[in-house]
Amino acid sequence: MRPGGTLTLVGAGDADNLDPALSVHTATRGVLRAYTRQLVTYRAGRDQRAAGEVVADMATELPTRSNGRLDATGQEYVFTIRPGVRWDDHRPVTAADLARGIKRLAHPDAPSPSLTYFARTIRGLARLRDELAALDPTEVSTAIECRALDGIEVMGTDTLVLRTLGHSVDFLNILALPAASPAPIEYSGFLPGSDDIIRRLRSTGPYAVREYVPGKQLVLGRNPAWDPATDPVRAAHLDEVSVRMGVDEAEAFRLVDTGEVDMLWDIQPMTAELPRLFGDPRLEVHPAGLLSPYLAVNMVSPNEDRATSKVEVRRAVSVALDREAVSRVWGGPRLSELAWRVLPPLCSAHTPVAPVPPGSPTGDPDAARALLAEAGYPDGLTLRLLHRDRDIHPESVHEIGIALARAGIRVEPVPVSITDLFATYFASPEPAVRGDWDLAFTGWEPDWHGDNARTYLQPLFESRPEGSWNLGFYASPRVDRLLAEGRDALDRDTANAAYRAVEAEVLRDMAVVPVLFAHQYWFHSPRVRGWEPYPVLNGDLTNVWLEP
Repeated sequence: MRPGGTLTLVGAGDADNLDPALSVHTATRGVLRAYTRQLVTYRAGRDQRAAGEVVADMATELPTRSNGRLDATGQEYVFTIRPGVRWDDHRPVTAADLARGIKRLAHPDAPSPSLTYFARTIRGLARLRDELAALDPTEVSTAIECRALDGIEVMGTDTLVLRTLGHSVDFLNILALPAASPAPIEYSGFLPGSDDIIRRLRSTGPYAVREYVPGKQLVLGRNPAWDPATDPVRAAHLDEVSVRMGVDEAEAFRLVDTGEVDMLWDIQPMTAELPRLFGDPRLEVHPAGLLSPYLAVNMVSPNEDRATSKVEVRRAVSVALDREAVSRVWGGPRLSELAWRVLPPLCSAHTPVAPVPPGSPTGDPDAARALLAEAGYPDGLTLRLLHRDRDIHPESVHEIGIALARAGIRVEPVPVSITDLFATYFASPEPAVRGDWDLAFTGWEPDWHGDNARTYLQPLFESRPEGSWNLGFYASPRVDRLLAEGRDALDRDTANAAYRAVEAEVLRDMAVVPVLFAHQYWFHSPRVRGWEPYPVLNGDLTNVWLEP
């Protein structure tokens, strides 16, 4: 192993947001691993059983009853920051920084996509969210800084006490999310994710953002204040990480294929290139529990007399879908499995017996037409299908359009950049309410492995979404009640029983249309070594090294 050098990645899009409170894009989260730290985290590796095991990061140790840092009720956690953990300007990271990082997730003008996890778990955070929403905008920053919460207590400079609403079996997993990163005092007064924050980005990891030109370039350099003795999971072999953005996909692939750059970043090899890469060590495949792709269904669209609000129409889309054709675009059975359900095989709540019977792999247009007629559309209808304009997404949507047309569902593609997809179409309800889209071709990756049914179901299906990923505004009181039962369960078996009931309910409602369970795969040059999957966050840049 030879330390040093610059790892160069190349991709088509941009980072969705470099503020860890706002980032949801997989490629961006892989970069966040390099310059953010949390109280707890995961080790990179290929062992699926170990992938979901939480380990201490900035904290000296995990709270347990045996070490006295978890109380008898299982609802009070005490964390102490390791000595020597510092910001990149050499100031110590404090408990107040950690508290600020969690409270700012509830900012009413830029709520975190992860807020639903934290607000449903930490005492007082949901109330803070509601109080902030009622304040004059000029008062929000002061309230975030000064309001006391029963669930967040700062003790001195290095100790933080967190209290949960109940016995949350996955609280440590939530605290391992990038959204739980500390926030320095200079973030106070600025909107999360804004240009003001990006200009003030501070680092706690081995790297820091040295240059960022939106849509063109992102450069990470070494953080001089990072002490490897304080970091049990990041090795930081590289001197620098450079991400080239806005590159045509074919050109990006050529650059990696010829060894001119090191690795694809936010795109994958096009379908035509995959057959010759199978068995090539430059293509690394990692079986993963991804609900990706799926079709989000806009329940509030006014189009076609509110067609997508009718369950028969939603079922017709699923019945008509040619999943095998989409799978071929995504690399075939080596890289994906056909999906008619939400919880994939790697989720501990997955059961061999599907909640709903699988349909025809190539679609059943006659059955779909019958469902449309039942819904009042005997002559078919037109639906607007939102999708990314790069990578394998346009080709996938083309195949979907062919299949749905056989059933009388005409597809009007709405191609947009990945930046617009997140920042415009998914960031607010207005595009959905206007009917700018009826279906969205997208994907969901769980926020942790193993015992993670909550990470598929709560963000996608809970009513009254608070910075969640309930893109179609699905609402079901029964689903909300079952999700609460899962969150409040005292043991994993009880939680999983509730989550299986949620899955069955949302599939009966066809709240989304599952398409595939895709595997993760990466394409890189031969000189990239030590690339290890970091749970669903696009691999761990901090343990890579380069051969000459």
